[in-house]
Amino acid sequence: MKKYDQNDKLPEDYKAALIDLLAFQADSEFAGGQRVEENMKFATRPEEAYRLSKKVMEEMGHGWYCWEILAPLGVDVNARVQHLVQNRDNPDPKKVRVINGFRKENWSTLFECWADVAMFSTAVTPAAVAFLGQYRESSYLPWAKVSERIWAEEKGHLAFGVWAAKRVMELDGEKGREQLQAAVPKFMQIGLGFAGRPADDSEHFAKYFEYGLKVRTAQQIQDEYMEIVAKRLKEIGLEMPSKIEANYDMRVGYAASQPLTMAGK
Repeated sequence: MKKYDQNDKLPEDYKAALIDLLAFQADSEFAGGQRVEENMKFATRPEEAYRLSKKVMEEMGHGWYCWEILAPLGVDVNARVQHLVQNRDNPDPKKVRVINGFRKENWSTLFECWADVAMFSTAVTPAAVAFLGQYRESSYLPWAKVSERIWAEEKGHLAFGVWAAKRVMELDGEKGREQLQAAVPKFMQIGLGFAGRPADDSEHFAKYFEYGLKVRTAQQIQDEYMEIVAKRLKEIGLEMPSKIEANYDMRVGYAASQPLTMAGK
């Protein structure tokens, strides 16, 4: 597998695929930070608010790291961030690419209390750990390098979820435990669908593998996700639900059905 550095001349098809994936991640990471910030209204105590604010900063930072890689590729990243800031509730799919799960109308229906916030980071973030971890082996070396930091911070977000869930049970007792347990299935549905359908044999998927921009199948990522979730739920003292069906619609992006393009040019 050939690898490329920042100043290397990239084959046009490779460059298009790289921009397609990287723009999707950058825009979604920043929009995810915007959504997480909205959950501050559920913070129950000062330390919870502080730790959640740190997660907001890091999620937006992930968008920044990826945009910094996109800028030398000819993408107008300033226009992307300005659009997301000015249209945070309904960004235009022709200007930015954000996963459905980070659209306000989908996100806001998932959260009713702090226990939901805690369980999101416990039961969805493991999917981000498994999925984004693969980019540490990307054939585009700048992306591989920055993905080490993103992966480490995502593991920190998972640790935040475990900490927050334990605090809910410690301070809210049985009522808190019941709220957490009730939230597990809805967030596991999202986590299971995070990487896309295991049987995805699309042309896009094949190109990403051929170019070394993806190195793991959706099934491999889903398997790792289940291992992480099972371990964390056991650590917290919650039960692993059975027969959870993946929600793949939350993963789909605005332009997922469109051909590979020089997004953002």
